[in-house]
Amino acid sequence: PNPEEKDALNIAIEKAKEIGADLVLGTDPDCDRVGIAVKDGDDYKLFTGNQTGALLVNFVLTMKKDTLNEKSTLVKTIVTSELGANIGRKFGLKIEETLTGFKYIGDKINKYEESGKQEFVIGYEESYGYMLGDYVRDKDAVTASMLLTEMAAWYDAQGMTLFDALNALYEKYGWYAEKTHNLVMPGLDGLRDMAKLMKDLRENPPTEISGVKVIVRKDYTDGSVIDCVTGAKSRMELSGSNVLRYELEDGTVILVRPSGTEPKIKVYILTLGADAAASNANLEKYGQWVAALKPRS
Repeated sequence: PNPEEKDALNIAIEKAKEIGADLVLGTDPDCDRVGIAVKDGDDYKLFTGNQTGALLVNFVLTMKKDTLNEKSTLVKTIVTSELGANIGRKFGLKIEETLTGFKYIGDKINKYEESGKQEFVIGYEESYGYMLGDYVRDKDAVTASMLLTEMAAWYDAQGMTLFDALNALYEKYGWYAEKTHNLVMPGLDGLRDMAKLMKDLRENPPTEISGVKVIVRKDYTDGSVIDCVTGAKSRMELSGSNVLRYELEDGTVILVRPSGTEPKIKVYILTLGADAAASNANLEKYGQWVAALKPRS
């Protein structure tokens, strides 16, 4: 099953409990995505794609720090948390964003090779996809699984679990949290409702979300950017995708886009708090706004 699904790793976790495994890995049938669960006391903690990606970024860059240079680049998608990007910046990497979909990350590698101005080091997206180097120009759970087990062993040798390592990243870079909401709208009425929701958000954009001011709005359909404080309008490089982005006064980012393969609107909440409780409270607060978006039947 898709490791993104909440219960996908449950069978493996039950087996892990029997044998006392430290790490659980689960891939989908075509082995391009991988999800993990890490032993935490007597139970196992499931990691999000953003959490796993940030850990991999930190581990890979730590291992490669002596070979990094001014061309070294990390690529992530627009709906991926900033934690991994900020780790990359700490190591001196260039950071680039793409639209959702690993084909865009693969395309970056081709362009870097053509220009010679940048070198791809690692890329990932929140939906459990990771890619190291230019060996496989798509998300690849084979390479990622190898790296994850190597990373777990490296931390284990220091007396740390991956859960400990993740908390160490939060302590250093801030308590990031994220949640993806799926507003399922099946059938012909659902297609109409999805289109109406995106249209309404464009024609009547929110000035605040859950009581917090929106300071920047971005529309990836035409690349338009509006500074909600000054009213200034500008353009960004990325365009051609039906995605809306709201940047809030407290640093939270909310993105809304229709799924390209399923009858649902996906809403991404990417937030940051002073501690775990604060970031989780933000997820709850903004989740209430998301819940109100779905048309009532």
